[in-house]
Amino acid sequence: MRILSTRSAASIKWPSWSRASVRRGGTLSALFLTLMLTALACSGATPSEPADTGEPPGTNAGKLTVVTTLNIVADWVAVVGGDKVEVTPLLPADTDPHTYKPGAQDIARAAEADMVVTVGEGLEDQWINDLVANVAKDPDSIVTLHQYIDLLEYEEDEDDHGDGHYHGDGDDHGDGHYHGDGDDHGDGHDHDDGHEHDHDHGPLDPHFWFDPVRVKDAVHGIAVSLAEADPAGRSIYEANAAAYAAELDALHIWIEEQVQTVPAERRLLVSAHDSLRYFAQRYGFKVVGAVKPPSGHEEPSAQELTELADHIKEEGVPAIFSEDVFAPRLSQRIAEETGAQLVSTLRTSSLGEPGGAAGTYLDFMRYNVGVIVGALK
Repeated sequence: MRILSTRSAASIKWPSWSRASVRRGGTLSALFLTLMLTALACSGATPSEPADTGEPPGTNAGKLTVVTTLNIVADWVAVVGGDKVEVTPLLPADTDPHTYKPGAQDIARAAEADMVVTVGEGLEDQWINDLVANVAKDPDSIVTLHQYIDLLEYEEDEDDHGDGHYHGDGDDHGDGHYHGDGDDHGDGHDHDDGHEHDHDHGPLDPHFWFDPVRVKDAVHGIAVSLAEADPAGRSIYEANAAAYAAELDALHIWIEEQVQTVPAERRLLVSAHDSLRYFAQRYGFKVVGAVKPPSGHEEPSAQELTELADHIKEEGVPAIFSEDVFAPRLSQRIAEETGAQLVSTLRTSSLGEPGGAAGTYLDFMRYNVGVIVGALK
């Protein structure tokens, strides 16, 4: 069964990501001006430069302006909001949400937006807390989607394991090993965040978007939030959300059909970081392990890599999945040691380019399911 999206990613305003292009704002707080000017000083821009949006003046009149962190969330907002919203994701494609550092343009967008939508539960790290708390128009305009989701728990069970790793909460789909708590950051990402990792994920797993059934709850939350900001558009938002929920139901059925082609004993998942628990729980896979913890910050020790490799051999894991925002170096090392196939590349934190194979959330899920099923069946 082929699932067709009723909308293209063109409804999202994809920014140019030029640090030198900053939109002229209205009346800004002194704190915002300080933050913006500091960032601009680093970028070499001046606060009087207008953004080059490529659109004529007045194009956005009457629309709600919404800023999101992930472009995955921007896609949902664009679907629900339709022509009544203009949505811009802060993070470019293929950017790690854990380590992203906002610039002057991000500050300007957050300050001017009618609504800022985040995943929450530690996913976006400390940077989004600082950004939206300091410059968002109204604290009530900040929407965290985790409040609408029945999140899975990470559970630390030192009594049974004594290894300080986090373990699953009894969903019978994996042992929950994170296999990483060291300080060596050799993955090509900037980890100089100054917070000593006190902003890593909490006890709840924020990666719910790998479960289309839970995404329906997030979409409902977006419709509620948009209606609160724009009561006149409530019926439109509710209708769009209902139509998209039907597409998500169809996606869920399609995934179930695809998974049935994978023998039960081969439904084993090892990925670059622990992001596939929702997918595993919904579709009957077992999470054998992950090279990195969910935050993606830490590097595993040699002993932890050995433990993971042994576990992969014991379980007979056929494939290890690399991910879009992590260098495959450690995954390649584990694959060579265990004989498992290294599969490139799951998209776990970002949509692809607009119009591409994973340019919308529906396409993102079809792409990932195709990679997983193709490697394991």
